[in-house]
Amino acid sequence: MKRNIDALKKAFREGRRAEAIAACEAICRADPGDREVKRLCATMHAVVQDYPRALELLHELREAGHGDADVLFNIAMCERESRHFDAAQTWFRRYTETYPDDSSGWASLGECLFQLQRYADGLRASERAIALDDASLPAWANRGNCQKGLGQFDAALASYQRANQIQPTAECWFDAGRIHLETDRPADALDCLSQAIRLAPDAAPPRSARGDAYQRLGRMQDAVADYRKALELAPGDDETLKKASLCLLQAGQGAQALDLCRAVLRAAPDSLTARLGAEWVLSQLVPIWHVPMMNERERNQAYADGLRSVVTPDTRVFEIGTGSGLLAMMAARLGARQVVTCEAVPLIAQTATRIIERNGYADRVSVIARPSQAVRLGADLPERADLLVHEIFSSELLGEHVLPAIEDAKARLLAPGGEILPSAASIMVALVGGEALGRYLHMGEAFGFDLREFNAIQPKKVPLYREDLAPVMLSDDVEAFRFDFRNASTFPAERRTLALRVGTGGTCHGVIQWIRVELGAGITFENHPARHRPVANWQCTVYAFAEPVRLDAGAVVSVAAMHDRSRPWFDLLGVSGA
Repeated sequence: MKRNIDALKKAFREGRRAEAIAACEAICRADPGDREVKRLCATMHAVVQDYPRALELLHELREAGHGDADVLFNIAMCERESRHFDAAQTWFRRYTETYPDDSSGWASLGECLFQLQRYADGLRASERAIALDDASLPAWANRGNCQKGLGQFDAALASYQRANQIQPTAECWFDAGRIHLETDRPADALDCLSQAIRLAPDAAPPRSARGDAYQRLGRMQDAVADYRKALELAPGDDETLKKASLCLLQAGQGAQALDLCRAVLRAAPDSLTARLGAEWVLSQLVPIWHVPMMNERERNQAYADGLRSVVTPDTRVFEIGTGSGLLAMMAARLGARQVVTCEAVPLIAQTATRIIERNGYADRVSVIARPSQAVRLGADLPERADLLVHEIFSSELLGEHVLPAIEDAKARLLAPGGEILPSAASIMVALVGGEALGRYLHMGEAFGFDLREFNAIQPKKVPLYREDLAPVMLSDDVEAFRFDFRNASTFPAERRTLALRVGTGGTCHGVIQWIRVELGAGITFENHPARHRPVANWQCTVYAFAEPVRLDAGAVVSVAAMHDRSRPWFDLLGVSGA
């Protein structure tokens, strides 16, 4: 029989596991009382992770009166490996009651109690194991885990340190690194996680965690490298994909973030995180207003008319903000001798280059993939331009840093006396009312309940993306701020008081704001709120008063108007007259 058992063990060790198990099972059926073969068969099933069958055989041994230390311990181990931690702790507890001087039983009991989040009980079991064997690696590691669960971070770090002195493990270094991250010590976390990676180079969690440490230390490129490696090792790790995408965006590598999400999608087409991530990255790189802007015929016509009035065969054009390349191609089609256009978002610049090539203007239009402030005269732009074209207005005019860009371009890149298109732009305002608009901006009563307190936490600056709100103009149009790009070289922040005379009495909800752009003599474009447009990229914005105000015709409303060069703001000061 010993020869048969040795042969079965040899076959199992040599990789003929199914053959060895089948032979073992046959002997068990033929001789159910053979404890040694049954024990071997249970062990083989446990090794191949067939824990249910291993448990059947182990319980048969125990019920037959052979519940010795080995059988009890292995029953508990199989339950633990099956993640039946409650059952496992019951069997480990029975084992420690029977064999109280065995450190391994107490260490294993402590691990099960930790998994059950019974950290204090797990800590006591682990310390009992350490008292029996001070060199028990599992006991020290689990002691650290339980201390971490109890929030005893420094004590946990000491336990992990002792465990690593006994035998360095990736798990203990990783757990120590996570504590340092949780306690905002990224440099210490970096050291621990690097040790974990050295011991387990193919494990994804330490790579991802070290990426977190690098990110907190501002080392974005190193963080990205670790996140990428973690995703290679575990492509389905949604959290790491999110962190990697965000990190790439923060590092100014949005196109790489998009490529990363798309690579994950190719490997896992059903990954919702990758699909949503790609869309989110695109939304950060290419705001949704680009397509409405390109399709807004009235705006395009105004730019075309403005360009036609200034472009000649001798004109060298420099454009800030390529977008699709539409305006640059307009200038080239009108005969400009050279057009250089710059775009801060590389993905958009690459796309514009392809569009320009497709339309046959690559010989006259050059796309520079950098912001205008980084454009180099003599390299990117051969000489100062005769015409500066720009279209980097937000709906509130100033939101895309248009003022600093024009100040810089006029000083460095535009020839003295050169033209600017648009030559000027204004922030326009009027008092606004309307019942539908009021329901969008202010809360009053609903179903018999007074809900006005909610107005205190409702944002006061509200873009109007809807055409069904029917704003009612209660005053004449007023130019709050005008920016003369042709004649001025700097544009400081401003603050002034506007007097808006009420033309039509009614309930006023605030100030509505839009923009007006001047593109040459008699050529203007404005997104006036009274004129509905089927496609529009610039939206009107309402700066709502704290509460609606009832106004009579002839009254004068004082409004504080201000801007900080990147955003305007409007506040109600008071009402006078009637």
